[in-house]
Amino acid sequence: MMVRVLITHSILTGLFALAGNVETVLVLRTLRGLLGGTSVVAMAAIASIARERDLAGAFGYGQSAQILGGMVGPVFGAFAAPVIGFRACFVVSSISIACAIPLALFLAWPEAEGTQVPTLSFRGLAAIRREFGAMVLLRASLTFIGPVLPVYLMCAGVGSEDLTLYTGIVLAIGDLAFAAAVPLTSRSIPLGLMPGLLALQGGAIMAQGLFVSLPSFLALRVAQVVAHSPAPAQLFTLASAKTNEKGTTIGLISSARFLGGAVSPVIASTANYYFGLAFSFGCMSVMSLGAAFLVWRLLTQHARNMPGTGDEGFKMRAGNAS
Repeated sequence: MMVRVLITHSILTGLFALAGNVETVLVLRTLRGLLGGTSVVAMAAIASIARERDLAGAFGYGQSAQILGGMVGPVFGAFAAPVIGFRACFVVSSISIACAIPLALFLAWPEAEGTQVPTLSFRGLAAIRREFGAMVLLRASLTFIGPVLPVYLMCAGVGSEDLTLYTGIVLAIGDLAFAAAVPLTSRSIPLGLMPGLLALQGGAIMAQGLFVSLPSFLALRVAQVVAHSPAPAQLFTLASAKTNEKGTTIGLISSARFLGGAVSPVIASTANYYFGLAFSFGCMSVMSLGAAFLVWRLLTQHARNMPGTGDEGFKMRAGNAS
């Protein structure tokens, strides 16, 4: 499946170089989103291949790789586009994606073991409804910053001529902190601390909206992403331990990530437009607290339904699921 996805992704990316209008770009972008879900396939493969006790760390490394790739691409495009043209950048990107195909052929993907691919069902979604909701809120509390960051920076005193530069720097610092923290925190932070960390993230988000200055924002943003960093991998682990249909489960949780990332910029920018910057940050803080509550309910349920408490009870559950 990964090879097919990479081939489709490479072809559609290359076709962007031939696009002559906005409508064509929109169609290609939609098709690439529908047919080129490499991250979902990779997460499903990780869930099926990694040992249960290493699952959270494996998810963490996968997320770090995605984040670093997402950082390198825009930097390359910024330097390459003036030299070779923006259309040629799509060709280079297409070739880069194709170069991953030989690597995928050498890996042991779950479908090679002869397992049947499960079909999507509402029953599967109902089984992980709390994990799904927590992931939507969790992702929303991180990605909301995109459309409101330029407004925030202007309120912090950054001039319009430097706005693009400072926006890129701030986003890069946050992404680097997140990518560096994920492999460490996802392996070392106990599950029982997740609700407290997400509540701490909510407080950091609220403080960003109340104390508008660039130094304080950078410090609070780094604190936010570090507190956030173990949660996605742990949620993937919690969800995959509840069912044997790991591919379907990881696909649903990945959809929750994309859904949270899609709705949060709309909510944040709308709240900022009608009620102001502080209210926008307040809304995202509430989402983080909502995620903390859902995770707390999940851990309480695990402790009640399985022998042992906290992380130990979850480990026994994960072992049974395997």
